[in-house]
Amino acid sequence: MKLFKSIATLSMALTIWSACDSDLDKVYYDDASAKPATLSTIEPAYTLDAQNSDQTAIEFTWTKPQVNYQAAITTSLEMDVKGKAFAGAVTLASTKNETTYAITTADLNAALLKVLEKYELDFGALDIEFRMASSISKAATPLYSNVASTHITPFAGEKEYPQIWIVGDYCGWNHENSQFLFSANEDDSYAGMIYFDGKSANGWKLCPEANWDAEWAADGTPAAEAPTLTLVTSGGGNMTNYAHNSYYLEFDKSTAILKVSQGYDSWGVVGEHNNWGASVDKVMTLESETKFGKRQYYLTATLDLQANKGWKIRPDSKWENDKGPSQLKYDGVQEEGGNFVVAEDGNYTLKWYFNKVEQTLEVIKN
Repeated sequence: MKLFKSIATLSMALTIWSACDSDLDKVYYDDASAKPATLSTIEPAYTLDAQNSDQTAIEFTWTKPQVNYQAAITTSLEMDVKGKAFAGAVTLASTKNETTYAITTADLNAALLKVLEKYELDFGALDIEFRMASSISKAATPLYSNVASTHITPFAGEKEYPQIWIVGDYCGWNHENSQFLFSANEDDSYAGMIYFDGKSANGWKLCPEANWDAEWAADGTPAAEAPTLTLVTSGGGNMTNYAHNSYYLEFDKSTAILKVSQGYDSWGVVGEHNNWGASVDKVMTLESETKFGKRQYYLTATLDLQANKGWKIRPDSKWENDKGPSQLKYDGVQEEGGNFVVAEDGNYTLKWYFNKVEQTLEVIKN
């Protein structure tokens, strides 16, 4: 009986060892037999146009990389200036299954502007290289495709939309420092978020141009926090009946009807760093900068964030009209479970460019 048990045990051990050995054979990575992706050629030159921002700039196609076993391979499209050997490559897209990627003019232009800033290059045309980097795991050296080269001329700034100036005490009654309402569909409907920074009650008006030749103003003495107003083009007064810091404004140019909603006193960052509101949200403050000759306003905060710990932006510590990955375009941050997350622990500066047709969030590691 003991002999029988010993033989059975030995047989089982040999079977298990054989199975494990067989499995190891299946997952053994042979670098010599691995084949990287092949990136198709692209046009020798492109000139990007701001007015075509939402159109495809370049459609990339490539073959799938191959290894000698069934593996989940992540393939990323990388871009860098020619001659930099991809040392500061910008990743444009990552995928496990797709073999095509159509990048819009706006996204490609934004990536090019980042490259210009990174290398402190003068604004102008660039010789650019693209390649595919395929990774099985962090432990394995990536497989790199061939390099596709081209010459790209970016544009300064963003697509121009019809706009209406919101001029008031908050900007020193100066059109050059104004925030705007935009017509996303290029019709008579204008909208946008305006941050008055504590000065909304000090007065403001709407102007169709960057001057005082024409304006839309309050008719009489409107009620405090009136949700709807019909504005007048002559003889009107300043809007002084709103007291919050920020509002969402909608204006119909054909009827002169102004709708005012979403009045809030503050915006802040909430997330795992403050136990989702168990302590005070990190308040964001208003700042502005001039890019390509235009003033851009943004709300900003600097705080410590942990890797893969979620967070969002919300108003007045309320869960309404909060801003996450589905509401904002973002850069320097990732999406996970409907929240923003950073890849590394550290101190970060957040810039939320709210006064735009397509609001964007920029996250910078300090």
